[in-house]
Amino acid sequence: MSNSNMFTTGIFPQTELQDAYQFNTFSQYINNNGLATKFSPNCIFCSSNDTRVLLNDGSFRQCNTCKKQFKSKIIAALSSNKV
Repeated sequence: MSNSNMFTTGIFPQTELQDAYQFNTFSQYINNNGLATKFSPNCIFCSSNDTRVLLNDGSFRQCNTCKKQFKSKIIAALSSNKV
């Protein structure tokens, strides 16, 4: 089997480009279970804080300095449920 035909047989469905970021992130799971999550805005590659949010919850960002995309570090996860 040649490598060029490995993924063109139709066995595996292709993900549409507009659906590539449509998935539940870890932070959405935490927020749905009553925890408030906060993510660091600092780039994990160059430590710049000049970043922009790629997902509404802030779990994925893009650095405006080095132009890399990255998963943000969790800096706080506090319970929002008062007992």
